[in-house]
Amino acid sequence: MGFYGKQPVTKEKCSAVYVWTGLRTPGFFSVYVEGDAQNYSYGFDLVRDSHFVGGLKINAMGWTGPIGEGKTPYKVHGTFEGQYRSEIVISGSNGNFTIPVKEIPHDEVEDYVKSKNAALQS
Repeated sequence: MGFYGKQPVTKEKCSAVYVWTGLRTPGFFSVYVEGDAQNYSYGFDLVRDSHFVGGLKINAMGWTGPIGEGKTPYKVHGTFEGQYRSEIVISGSNGNFTIPVKEIPHDEVEDYVKSKNAALQS
């Protein structure tokens, strides 16, 4: 039987961008997290910590079990609405990590989305 909880994250492989959607309107954070989870882990997800008041804190979550030897690499992506912050917190079973946020201006959103779609296709 599996259990649901925080998964380990690799800080160096985490990234976040803030996509401005227009003038006087809030945008959204696009967050990418990678890590090496205990075998056998699955169902990875990013969940906003609704109790965190210092900006945006994202928990890297997933299901683990039955426990096996070795590690399972994972990648997960999530989007979260909110006011721009220059840094956000990524939280995993191995700790909390502050990462910088890159801004995508509203007039460059289309190019950004195209580049992300092209990267997914290759």
